[in-house]
Amino acid sequence: MQRVFAGATIAALAGGMAVLAFSDQAWWAILLWELGMFVVLFGMLALWSSVGESAKETSALRARGTVVVAEVLGSTAHDDGESVSHELRLWVPVPGGGFEVHHRCDRYDGEQNLRVLVDPVVRTWGVVH
Repeated sequence: MQRVFAGATIAALAGGMAVLAFSDQAWWAILLWELGMFVVLFGMLALWSSVGESAKETSALRARGTVVVAEVLGSTAHDDGESVSHELRLWVPVPGGGFEVHHRCDRYDGEQNLRVLVDPVVRTWGVVH
């Protein structure tokens, strides 16, 4: 979804920049608009490229990982005035032991256990919502 948004925004920016370049506005106004659009363009290009890496990491974890039940060791609520998120300490069990991780979650409702997708070899993990 982020790639679709970034791609649509990049296409709209390219069209807008081309039309703006041939507009009747003063040269300095065109320059300011074009510079603003370049800033947005670079932001969208960064979004486009970072989504690919996250998707690769997620796909690799899904391919190699197994679902385990992690125990919630502790929870700290963070209220920013608009929403409440929780900083969770989880114990992720893997063959031969386990390890503790920290997870920030907006969906936590006080459960004592959460499902976690984990690759025990490299100890990468992700909470399954």
